[in-house]
Amino acid sequence: MIKRPTFHWLMVPALLIAPGLAQSAGPGDLLNGQIDGISKQVERRAEALVERKVAERTRERVVNADELPEKLQGQLSELLPVRTRDGETAFYETLQSDGSRAVARQWLITATAEELDRLRRPGVTILEQQKLEGLGLTVVRFQVRPDIDSRAALKKLLPELSERLDRNHIYSPQSRASGAVPNRAETTTASLCPEPVRVGMVDTLISEEHSAFEQAKIVQKPFLTVANQTGELTAPRAHGTAVASVLVGQSTAQSQPRLPGATLFNASVFYEGSEATSGATLAHLLEGLNWLAEQNTSVINISLTGPDNRILATAIKNLQQKGPMLVAAVGNEGPAAPPLYPAAYEGVIGVTAVDKAGALYRWANRGEHVTFAARGVNVPVAHPNGGFVQDSGTSLAAPVVTALLACSLPRMSNEQAIQALIERAEDLGAEGRDPGFGHGFLDDQSGRFKNQPAG
Repeated sequence: MIKRPTFHWLMVPALLIAPGLAQSAGPGDLLNGQIDGISKQVERRAEALVERKVAERTRERVVNADELPEKLQGQLSELLPVRTRDGETAFYETLQSDGSRAVARQWLITATAEELDRLRRPGVTILEQQKLEGLGLTVVRFQVRPDIDSRAALKKLLPELSERLDRNHIYSPQSRASGAVPNRAETTTASLCPEPVRVGMVDTLISEEHSAFEQAKIVQKPFLTVANQTGELTAPRAHGTAVASVLVGQSTAQSQPRLPGATLFNASVFYEGSEATSGATLAHLLEGLNWLAEQNTSVINISLTGPDNRILATAIKNLQQKGPMLVAAVGNEGPAAPPLYPAAYEGVIGVTAVDKAGALYRWANRGEHVTFAARGVNVPVAHPNGGFVQDSGTSLAAPVVTALLACSLPRMSNEQAIQALIERAEDLGAEGRDPGFGHGFLDDQSGRFKNQPAG
């Protein structure tokens, strides 16, 4: 989850947008320092407004009503086409009432061959059926008529299957490459362990040709095909390249990769939508997780977020039963935002970001699902076009915890590895586990982690 851009120049217009907020603070509150919290809320509102305007202008620019199916033309303001590299429209993104994104009119369901017959109803078109053996699931992707494109309608149509279906949601790395600044600091990292560990990652494509990965062993597989379409979706590279550089890359000649002996398996699941959007459909995300489940990885890094989803929850639970630990960024939606997934699922290790001083990243999500904090602010990362930049976000903190676990698991059980990190975490918030820092800050470059404990 790489950082969001800031818009300090919008503070005055934002105050006009939210007069009630500005008037609610009396002189005493301001003198007590409350103006800082109000300013952050106002800035957050301003930033959200700008992002909505960017998305609206993008839709106006790239969507042509003549290209839409007749029944979808009435939803023009809520639709955004996603195209293949050949320029063909693969599907349409749509904004849901809860603010999440999904593939328009597409749903997924876990079903047996016998249950598949029950889907053959008027208004339902079966698009694809996949047996994901690594996840222990058979998933069917189907499309519905606009008049039955809701959970209530499908529950009435398919009452016996309604608890095992959900939308083909879209998950986002929230990459903000334009917010990155050149890396001028000479930051060095030390190796955490030399063992030949196997680590998984689900993200964008990685620019393997970057100098940061000269010594790295990276195996990638793209999951960007769309059934009944020719060609693949366009694969972005910035987010995955940045995250991978934290895991197995070198930022300077003096630094060492955190995991010099690792083999990194990367499932490339994110498509490039437009200059303002990117995402991964749930269907592609499941394919990527399924492949990683078959690579005998000890830990999987998931630096993406999205809504709660019945199918994803089942896949995560099944994946955990197979053995690999799952580490996920908690997200960059802000302290007041609701939990994001998969970080908020039980058993997933949710990671937040802090800066050099140990302060929480200003946009980091908070909640009981936060397990650990790690350095994720102004981190030197590889840029896909070469060179390095400094960037921020919970996406860049998650791979630090992934690396620490990968070094522990050859000698420990999953439970022992977690307990070892809890014992070495620096308690920065309220005493004990708290919604901001979780169990505490893991400084992987401190003396606490110079020697991995023997199991």
